[in-house]
Amino acid sequence: MSAGKSFGASLREFSPSFWSANVSELFERIAFYGMTSALVLYLTKSRGFESSTAIVIGGYFGLFTYGLAALSGFLADLFGYRRAILLAYSLLAGGYFLVGQAAGTIPILGALLLVAFGASLIKPSITGTVQKSCSEAIRPLGFAIYYTLVNIGGSTGPLIGGWLRDNAGVEKVFLMSAGSAGLALLLIFVVFKEPKVAADDALPKKSFGQFLTDFGKILTNGRLMLLVVCIAGFWSMFYQFYGPMPLYVTDDLKGSTKALGVLLALDGALIVCFQVVVGHLVRNLSPGRAVLLATLVASGGIAFMGVAPSVIVTGIGIMGFSVGEMIYSAHFYRYVGSIAPKDQVGMFMGFAFLPIALGYFLSGLIGGPVYELCKAAGAPQMMWFVFAAVGLVASTGLWWLARKPAA
Repeated sequence: MSAGKSFGASLREFSPSFWSANVSELFERIAFYGMTSALVLYLTKSRGFESSTAIVIGGYFGLFTYGLAALSGFLADLFGYRRAILLAYSLLAGGYFLVGQAAGTIPILGALLLVAFGASLIKPSITGTVQKSCSEAIRPLGFAIYYTLVNIGGSTGPLIGGWLRDNAGVEKVFLMSAGSAGLALLLIFVVFKEPKVAADDALPKKSFGQFLTDFGKILTNGRLMLLVVCIAGFWSMFYQFYGPMPLYVTDDLKGSTKALGVLLALDGALIVCFQVVVGHLVRNLSPGRAVLLATLVASGGIAFMGVAPSVIVTGIGIMGFSVGEMIYSAHFYRYVGSIAPKDQVGMFMGFAFLPIALGYFLSGLIGGPVYELCKAAGAPQMMWFVFAAVGLVASTGLWWLARKPAA
């Protein structure tokens, strides 16, 4: 009972701004994953793009979405989180609407760029709010709540998107995403206030030149950059779910869009249910070993998807990957937040998404050609072995980092 009271007391410590920011992130993830689950199908079926081109566009979209997060983190620190979040949700609502209405290549790419910048601004703003609004004692719980709500949105978005594709047409998915971003905007406008900073933590704003200097120091840290490249290999496996997998499931496995929605929602749903359990089991692992184990487990799940061309086999493989993702998430973001200087929290939290940007881009770069090559050979499921091999190569670098002590 005392443990229950302690947990309840911890929940009461979180401010309205914390809750509004994180609930808005749930709406944002519904919008984002609803849209991304439909993007390749929309580009190929409704707008006439070749499958490889559509997958590459998805890769570039991911590169900008997560690659801009470091710069966006600086802007969030400079402008304040409230202004940054309001701007981001305004861009997202408008961008999602325009993607669904655009007819030409340039208009579609322009609308996607608006979405990418808006999404890049949200990530460091929300995680920075968690970092700054929580005391050290409740910060781990704060990030657990953040990641749980992210995955509730991530698992709900594809289900809603799949239902809309089947019943109203793929274009309506983008209207849903715009509406979800609009709800998030309203919530922040009404409830969110800038997180308070203690007097001894208040530091002067940095110039853009100082930001470039700080960022340059990160980019010249060879050990850290190797970690970024290796983690990019991990995320490249995940984003194949949103590149070739929609085409693989609907065209090659003859699965329904409803089945595709369930598969895309499976990873997030499992994380919501079991993240705390897995996090508890791996709590004593060092960060290096935990991320290495995560990548190996995730690679095994991806490889299993290539065993047979089956919706069920695909689902089991996704389940294996999700275990690896839960091990990864139990260590990575909290570690990055803990090493961030007080005046660079937004930038560091934005930098934490750089591996995702590179992984998203890599998935688009190799996903289309590998899918078309394996499909032409009559064995499209073989592409999953290639994607798993990327994860195994990343594991080699992570193994080296885990065994070699930092200088």
